[in-house]
Order: sequence, then structure tokens, then C-alpha cells
Amino acid sequence: MNALPTDREALRAMFAEPADGRFGRSKVMPLDDAIRAHVEPGMLLHFAYSEGRPMAASNALVRVFAGRDPGFTIVSAGLVANQASLVTERIAKRLIVSFVGENYPTPGPNRLFQKAIDSGDVEVENHSLLVLSQRLAAGAYGFPFAPTRSWGGSSLADNECYAEIDDPFGTGQKIGVVKPLIPDVTFVHGLAADTEGNIILSPPFGEGDISAFAASKGVVATVERIVSPDVVRRHAHLVKIPAYRVLSVSEAPFGCHPYAIYAPEGLGVPAYVEDFHAFAQIRAASKTPELFDEWVRDWILGVDSHEDYVAKLGVDRLDALRGRAPSDAWMDDVAPATLKRLSGIEGYDSRELMVVEAARAVEAKVRDEGRTIVEAGVGLANLAAWLAVAKLQHEEGIPAELVAEIGLYGYLPKAGEPFIFSNRNLPTCKSMTGVEAVLGLYVSGRHNNCIAIIGAGQIDSAGNINSTQTGDGRFLLGSGGANDITSGAADTIAVTQQSRHRLVDTLPYVTSPGKNVSTLVTDLGVYEKEAGRFALTRYFPLPDQSRDETVAHIRSQCGWDLVVSERLRAAEPPRREDLLKLRLYDIRNDFLDYSAEREQGAAR
Repeated sequence: MNALPTDREALRAMFAEPADGRFGRSKVMPLDDAIRAHVEPGMLLHFAYSEGRPMAASNALVRVFAGRDPGFTIVSAGLVANQASLVTERIAKRLIVSFVGENYPTPGPNRLFQKAIDSGDVEVENHSLLVLSQRLAAGAYGFPFAPTRSWGGSSLADNECYAEIDDPFGTGQKIGVVKPLIPDVTFVHGLAADTEGNIILSPPFGEGDISAFAASKGVVATVERIVSPDVVRRHAHLVKIPAYRVLSVSEAPFGCHPYAIYAPEGLGVPAYVEDFHAFAQIRAASKTPELFDEWVRDWILGVDSHEDYVAKLGVDRLDALRGRAPSDAWMDDVAPATLKRLSGIEGYDSRELMVVEAARAVEAKVRDEGRTIVEAGVGLANLAAWLAVAKLQHEEGIPAELVAEIGLYGYLPKAGEPFIFSNRNLPTCKSMTGVEAVLGLYVSGRHNNCIAIIGAGQIDSAGNINSTQTGDGRFLLGSGGANDITSGAADTIAVTQQSRHRLVDTLPYVTSPGKNVSTLVTDLGVYEKEAGRFALTRYFPLPDQSRDETVAHIRSQCGWDLVVSERLRAAEPPRREDLLKLRLYDIRNDFLDYSAEREQGAAR
């Protein structure tokens, strides 16, 4: 019989945590081997969407199954960049997605995805971001369906997984419901894990945590670093996926590349930023199948493992990505000469005025109508939201808070990187959560008081938006979070450049319903709802043209019968400080177009 403890050391030993490896059940294995062990042809595979994106797992899936036509159904909030190889190498037969295309640094279609979808080589089931998360949650909780506020009044309501039912408690309301989504395997990339597979995730969490519980078999995880159990315990608040849901864990430094990963201080795992050069290479290669085939042979099929992929990137390049991740590193992008050059640009163009007017619209909704949450969509709408909240907080003392769909709350963007999910903005967050918190609660929950601002591929006079399908049936991008936002937010502002192709009388596909879209800002003017339809309330003056001539030009670029409001007035010029901040946000000129002529002093 063991002696009972008689001193403090014996007492401590009695209640000590078991040593690492005590249970002899390490799940650590090379990534390609993990896929061979746990993934079989015909499976439904989910790539979890969070700050840490499983890009290394996507490449490994292509390496393992290229040439085998495995017929996978791929589930993802967004398929982007190098993941086009999933369709060019015939890995995926069906996609369940909210977004397909490019999103860094600017959103846009990807020709290879479009070709695969339009030709019928790949079937696509369009979703929105929140509904995808809600379906995964239903699968995780074991519910037969999940209620949703999204999809009603849009083309997405035609999906077989969506229905409307009567409120069983007799309110007379119709409730949207969606079927559960149950992947066979979920791929997740985390910051760290112990050998048993307890995963420390990088916040914000997107839907990466809930999707781990939806998968029928479990999680194939990659992480930046394998750590000891005591590190896991010290960061238990970030362990969103416990070991019992994990099939395998593979150490894969830079496993999000070309995307970034954020690492909270104290964990000892280095963060890194997005690789702009890699994204530029992939976008250029995606212009033709031949160029992309060459890129895939070079960067996916031509390397034996993720370790070889990282070695091919090179130490200097990787060190530079890590060196730009600290919270104050953004200052290095704003050299004195750059600041002087941007400060010296005279005048502005219609695109810059559009963003400034959109920001003014956000400010007015917060200041005059008491909105407290500002949801930032992608693209130019994102820059407008940033500009508005910075002005409200810094100049007017109004605590409006920015949110972004994967789980950012209360952040204040820095100069130098306009990508909406840039990890250099994450240290400024007041909270980092997930998709269901931001889109389900802050934007559209019981207590939402949200003004959202989003981009629009096409829009009609009632505010309905299309970003999914052209009139001849060709694929565009999908919803992302747009349908969830316009379905649930208290109010929405839409932003788009104006042409008869964009402002249309009838949409071929309604991605996002327009009932809560009150304002439209274009590069020609501002429209506000009057009697349920947009009316022109502000116009952007054109050089050497009268008001009537300018309105005639706006009418010529509008695909519906233009209504001119009795409140019509000219837009005010932007303030120089707003233009400078806007250009500092977009320091590479990814979104804007401040030209060489205006840099030399030509003003509008």
C-alpha cells in the first residue's frame, strides 16, 4: 500500500497533472500521411475558416489525390488563391461555399473557378457565411435543422437545404430553417497543439471551432508548433478544439501561407503577415489554365511535402513576413518620403469622393440615428467604414465600433494594409469571437443596432444586390456574408461604381435582399430610398458641366428610370485630411486610383 502524503511535495505530486506522453497516444504525424490515413475518395471535406486558414492542408490534399479523380465535396466559407488547384486538378466535384474567387488584397473573380463552375465540371451550391456556420452548428449540436434570418427574399432561398416553417409557438411568423451540415473530416489550422491534439486556435475564430464538432470522423489539424501540455494549459482560453475531436495533428509552420496568422503575446509562436508577392504570383498565374498548371507543378506537385514548400519560400522571405507582424510594424510602411508624397497629391477623383461620401453616410447613420455597430464589408465599402469610424471616434467622441464577419469587434485599422482581415489590425480589437457572434448577434440579433456597408456587383432600384451570377448564367463570386448582413442588419449602405451594367432594372440573381438597404453610393452620386425606391439625392459635380448636364450623364449611366429627389444637392469636396487617411489605408493603391497626373498637382 502506498504511503499517504505527509508533506507539501508529496501532496503536490498527488494532484499533479500527468506528464507529457504519459498516455502514449501521440497524434502527431506528417501532413501528407495524415491525409492518406484519414481521407477517402468521395468524402465531404470542410476547410475551416478563421484567422488561421488551412492552406497547407489544401495543398497536401492536391498532392495526395492528384490524378485520382477522388470526387470530393468541398465545404468552405471561401475558396481562394492556391485553392483553385482543387478544381484544376479535379480534386473537387462539388462545392458548398459562400465565396469563390480572390479576396486579397481586393475581391474579384477567379477565372479558373469560373471556368470549372460554368462548364459543369464542378457543381456549386451557393451559401452565405452565417448560414454555412448555422448549418455546421446544427450538425455539431445534433439538431435536425437550424433557424436563420438569412436567405428569405433572395435566390438562395431556392436551395434544397432551406425551408420556411410556421412558428410552433403561435406568433404567426414564418421561420427560415436550414438542414444540418455534417462533414466527414474538417481541416483546421491552429497556432499550436500538444501531442494529444488539443488545438490552440488563432483568434478570431470564424467557424473553425464549431465545425470541429460537426465532422463525423473528426479533425485533421495543422499547427504552427507542437508544444507541451503546460503551454496548452496556460492558454486554455484559446483551446477551442479538444483532443477527443482530433484525428491527427501535423506541425506545419507557415501553414496559412500565403495568408497570415495572428499570435497573441506570450504564446511564443511567431505571427506573420500576408505574402503580397505570393498573391500577386497566384493571381497572374490564374489568368490562364496553362500558367496556373505551371504554378501548381512548381509549388504544389513539384514539392514532396509542406516542409519542402517552406524551404522553397526561403528564410529571408519568411523572416520578412514575420518581421512585419508586430503591432507597431505598420509604421515601417509609412516612410517619411511616402507620407510626403501622399500629402502632396492635389485634388481627388470620383472613386475617392465615392468612398468619402459613403463614409459620410455611415457617420450620419451613427450620429443622427444612433447606430452603434458598423459592419465593414470588403472592398471600397471597407475603406469607407474605416474612415467613418476613425472620424467618429477621434473627432466627435462617438464610440461606434467596427465589426468584421469572421469575428472582429472594436478594431481600429492601421495604415499600409487595406485587406479587411489583415492581422496587423487584430491587436486593436476589443473582442475577437466568431462568425455567429458577429453576423448572428452584433449585426442581426435581438439587440442589433448595426449600420452595415457593403459592395454591390449589381443592384436594382429596390436595393436588391447580385454578386453571384450573370444574366447568361456565368458564376461571379457568391455572397460571403452579404446576404446575412442585408437580411439582418438594422440598415445597410451599398457601394458600387455606376454603369448601366451595375445599376439594373432587373437582377438575374438576388444574392442579397434589399429591404434593409436604405442608401446607395456610386462614383456619380448618392441615392436614398423614397417610397421604397432609390432617388438621387446628391450628385458629384463634373468639370465644366451644369447641374442639369451632370444629372443627364447620371441618367445615361443608370439602368432603371432615374428618380431625382427634391432634396437633390451637390456633394461637398472631401477634406484633405480624409483623403490622406484614405490613401494611407490603401498605401499600395490596391483599391483607389490616385493617378500620376494628380500626384504632379492636377486637381479636380
